[in-house]
Amino acid sequence: MRRVRTAAGLLVIVILLLSFAGCYAAGADADLSGFSPQAQTAIRDFVRTWGKDSEGYRGDAYIVSDFDNTTSIFDITYQCSVYQIQTMSFAMSAEELRAALSVYAETDETAQKYISDVVAAYEKLLPDYGPFTPAGVGEDRLDSLHEELYWKEFATKLKCLYLYLEGVLDDASGCAWIMYWYTNMTADEVYDLFLRSCLRYRDTDTVQVTWTSPEGIESEMGVTSCTFLLGCSVTESVKNMLTYYYENGIDTWICSASHVDGVRAAVDAYGLSGCITGVIGMTQKTDGGRFLAEYDYEDGRPYFNDKGSWRRADESIRALPAREGKVIAIENFLVPLYKAGPLAGFMDASGDFNFCTEFESMKMVICYNRADRKITDGAGLVAIAAVCQQQKGLTLAQANAAGDTYYILQGRDENGKRKLSGEQTTVRYGAESPALFATEASTVLLDHMKDRDLSLKDFFNTFAIATSEQDSAIGLAYGYLSDYRGYHSVRIQPVSG
Repeated sequence: MRRVRTAAGLLVIVILLLSFAGCYAAGADADLSGFSPQAQTAIRDFVRTWGKDSEGYRGDAYIVSDFDNTTSIFDITYQCSVYQIQTMSFAMSAEELRAALSVYAETDETAQKYISDVVAAYEKLLPDYGPFTPAGVGEDRLDSLHEELYWKEFATKLKCLYLYLEGVLDDASGCAWIMYWYTNMTADEVYDLFLRSCLRYRDTDTVQVTWTSPEGIESEMGVTSCTFLLGCSVTESVKNMLTYYYENGIDTWICSASHVDGVRAAVDAYGLSGCITGVIGMTQKTDGGRFLAEYDYEDGRPYFNDKGSWRRADESIRALPAREGKVIAIENFLVPLYKAGPLAGFMDASGDFNFCTEFESMKMVICYNRADRKITDGAGLVAIAAVCQQQKGLTLAQANAAGDTYYILQGRDENGKRKLSGEQTTVRYGAESPALFATEASTVLLDHMKDRDLSLKDFFNTFAIATSEQDSAIGLAYGYLSDYRGYHSVRIQPVSG
């Protein structure tokens, strides 16, 4: 295991770091050309300040990055859901499928109608293509499968159900629900499913696909349709950045709301095995080594990585790593491991807002700009804070000297073979021009922040809390949290020596 700190092993680790110093060039640089000039400067300043060649390096330096739409462009779980349907990689009977899909949705009439249609189509496919297995239907039979009307019914209704529940379930339930598609699989089988999915779509151009259920099939929901994107990958720029941290003595952790075994597979599929220290992700309870349709809050564990060799940790995160759960997972696992908080965070969405604002130890946060985040979610607020800091001309050192995190907004281009834009702005899929914010409301709130010279503490502590338009001081509804521990509220004193 690479650079896992314990009090007893700290001296040994320091010796090992000195012994292996020749493995990497001192202060090794990286090709960060996909990042904006501001981001490139901040990343290099961060490494010079906190990396192994800095005066203050203690050996407890680590960063935490989200995976979906942060480390990767687009979402590995969304992508895998499509691949799983395309290949019919399931390990359930029809009734087990009904039970798994009904978790959190037993009383939702629309969801139950979708589920009835999905299960009915699944039963129709079983005689000719079942029993379904985690390995999926063979390549030689996929073309005929995809011509089947009942497969089109199954595929469309299941994907429509996914999109529907995404809109009605809370974050924790929504993140957990999709994992129950893996009921009766082993950890290795889920790893293999995600690996196949990532390898299938990592090098393809982004495409938009529409599925429509066929007419003439008796069903509860009738003819339905859904549209989604295919293609999910990690850019060379992001890979180079993570390698830059790792080679300069800064451990790199993934904390994701995707399945922990799926994230392990993505790390391997996208060529990150040599620069990721470990992964924290979603976990399921097991029976005899096979997953149940139940979240594991008691014994869900992360994995350590040593260049592709995975070892399950002895300690549990005791959390569902989304929103506040990411803070709890870091507090329960990484803080005891390093005796310190994370030095940098990487995010894209509201699910990352808490851990990227609450830790006082955070020196730098890069927020990947999806250009669809509004002032009613956390990523939209971080985007505004980042632009405000840049317009003030602040540097990483200046922000840190003032006791603040330095926020950076990094754009991307979602078209073709997905890449970073080299700017703050993002070109959304199908768009011809880049965008900085989703709506004009973000510009209004940015002006409000600058005009009143609001501190980050006042800004986040005020505007993270959801309000109504009638109660808003700026005439706009803002915020998304009902409760918030507060900016830099999590204070951890590093252990030195």
